Amino acid sequence: MKTKLLVLCFVLISISAFAQDYIFGKVRSEFGAEMSNAIIINTRTEEKVSSDKDGNYMIAARISDELRFVKSGYDRISVKISNEHYSAPVNVSLPKSAYLIEEIELAFTPTGNLKKDSKLLDAPKRLVALQSSLDAYMKSPMQEAVPQATTIPSAFKPKDLGEGTISLLSVGSGGSSGLLSVVAGLIKPSKRDQQTAANYSETQAFYRRVKAEIDLSFYWSRGWTEEDLDRFLIYADNSYSLAKKYRKSFDIAAIRSDMKMAYIEYIKTHKVGT
Repeated sequence: MKTKLLVLCFVLISISAFAQDYIFGKVRSEFGAEMSNAIIINTRTEEKVSSDKDGNYMIAARISDELRFVKSGYDRISVKISNEHYSAPVNVSLPKSAYLIEEIELAFTPTGNLKKDSKLLDAPKRLVALQSSLDAYMKSPMQEAVPQATTIPSAFKPKDLGEGTISLLSVGSGGSSGLLSVVAGLIKPSKRDQQTAANYSETQAFYRRVKAEIDLSFYWSRGWTEEDLDRFLIYADNSYSLAKKYRKSFDIAAIRSDMKMAYIEYIKTHKVGT
């Protein structure tokens, strides 16, 4: 009888010694967001479990076991199990891993000698070459034919409602223009010179005319595509109001000059062509 009692006590002690309880809890980020797919490792047993979509986990562990919480992009945290961990959830917060910003080395190191340092601040050779070729292009004679104004046939002219009548206000002494003609002469130029913003269809028509009537060989020689040119025209129009100023008069020399100024600014912030 005593032998049976001793065996029973030994079995109970063994079960108690080797029994494992479960630890449960929740994994969150440092800002409190529930974190899924975090790996929880028992370093003694090498058992691994993952947190669910709500950040919950459960893993077998004994007192003095070490649980390690791991997730890519976050710092690793370890928790050593004690008695108190069986009575309350083991909640952990994983902080975001710090990362190093790539060091930037400044190529220019001032020597203190103004004459030497000023040479290092000159414009890049590539930009100087582009500006030089652009200047040569702008000074070259125009190759395209300038459209000439044509005379409207009389059959298509609008009818002159004043034809055949004489207005005393329009005739001055000696047959010269009177007061009405002088006033009309002052009013008409102001209306003619007034510039208005171009609408969408006018702007698109202006772009098409630029590509059709202005020599753009300089831009093609830089390796530009049709899409590159379209983007540049939009930039130049926004910067210098090309459509607003020239859609009616279409002053080719003025348009080319404004496009030159826009190009110098454009290549500083846009990489196009070769």
